[in-house]
Amino acid sequence: MARVRPTIYVAAAQAGAEGLGLVRNVLLARALGPSEMGVAVALTMTLSLLDMISDFGPDRLLVQAEDGDREEFQSTAHSMLIIRGLFSAVLLAGLALPVGYYLNRPDAVGMMVALGVVPLVRGLLHLDSKRVQRHHDFHRTMIVELSAAITATAAAFLLAPWMRSAAVLVWVSVLQTVVLVGVSHGVAQRPYRLGMGRDVAGRLLRFGWPLAINGVIMFGAFQGDRLVVLASATAADLGRYAVAFQMTMVPALLISRIASTAWLPSLARCQGDPVTFDQRLESITKILGGVGLVFSLGILTLGNPVIKMLYGPEFPVPVAVMSALGVMQGLRILRAVPSLAALSRADSFNPLASNVLRFLGIAAAAVAGMSGGGLEAITACGCGGEVMALIGSIGLLRHRHSLSVKPLIRVSGLFAIGLLSAGVATQAVDWPLAGRLVLAVVALLTLVQMGWGLVRQRFAAMVHHEPGRCPALVKTGN
Repeated sequence: MARVRPTIYVAAAQAGAEGLGLVRNVLLARALGPSEMGVAVALTMTLSLLDMISDFGPDRLLVQAEDGDREEFQSTAHSMLIIRGLFSAVLLAGLALPVGYYLNRPDAVGMMVALGVVPLVRGLLHLDSKRVQRHHDFHRTMIVELSAAITATAAAFLLAPWMRSAAVLVWVSVLQTVVLVGVSHGVAQRPYRLGMGRDVAGRLLRFGWPLAINGVIMFGAFQGDRLVVLASATAADLGRYAVAFQMTMVPALLISRIASTAWLPSLARCQGDPVTFDQRLESITKILGGVGLVFSLGILTLGNPVIKMLYGPEFPVPVAVMSALGVMQGLRILRAVPSLAALSRADSFNPLASNVLRFLGIAAAAVAGMSGGGLEAITACGCGGEVMALIGSIGLLRHRHSLSVKPLIRVSGLFAIGLLSAGVATQAVDWPLAGRLVLAVVALLTLVQMGWGLVRQRFAAMVHHEPGRCPALVKTGN
């Protein structure tokens, strides 16, 4: 049970924080409307970009380093966080005028400067809740993250209907950060101290600069589509697109994170046993492939009705856009499989390279957006980027580790067949009813095939590898 609890804490904290984020997004969107929501999204993206490119990972090195328990190590990390906060605040102030000019919103300049309070306050974060993860203590981190998420959601609920301006984002972000920092000090075991050990600072910078570069790549992979929309469409279009994108991305991202937490240790432990490794990887492939297909089919059929119900009648996007977003996030769930397999063998290049390939879709989307292609062309290019990222990740897994990728190719093929069949069945309204029913049945049978393959595999493993659990079947040979 002791091994299960850390996973439960991590999964609960991530699910709770992401779920509250969706609730907060709904509250803001319903109160602000598409245009103001677009301005709020633009401000959020700017803050997120600075946060990712300045993230040198002191919390992760604190956990991973052999001497991370040293007080000098922790005090130096605290000092580096303060420097990072000052750096981000100055950059936000410098970007205030250009962003306000681009958005044609003079009041956005003051909002951007005020957002500088967020990195300044976050620089005072107490890292003790991260340090104790070295000893498998995750509940302190859960308390810190959920407290901040609950505060931000409550602030959005109270302030958004009253202010009805993108400025509400500033207040919500500041309150969330203040609680995050305050609770991090409240749950700490050690007193908060500052220091500057030159050797530790050098190690933090050497450890952190690749993470900062990867942060830029990750920002482009996860938010590049919205940047293209911001550059080529109106604030209202950005507000609608951001709502649809977040509603589809957050569950997909959460599924991938939970899969990594649950299955990465299992794969890592059996990497020296090729047979067991292949069996576990095949099971994970079928599970995530089935989940990805169900998720995409759900977005395909229910995406806009759910948006209309949650966010209001002003926020649904074109059917083609919603369909492309569903496909995009389903592929992202499936892409977690080769990434997991590579990371279990200490290969962090695979997910990095696949995100670089995802950039090709962003580049194509930028060209399409600037050429007047609209949201439909932008999301179609995003889907193409996800396809290239999946193919590249599978190819690298085969090339670098000589693993069998047949299950991945087979499940990817079933995924494509199921989605194409369901897409035509639900969206081609001018097709005869009989033809649409046939395609719907094909999509359903594809999903059943994925599930049956997993059941058959588990059954065979139980009979042939664990005879003690099913003695009658082993005895009769059936």
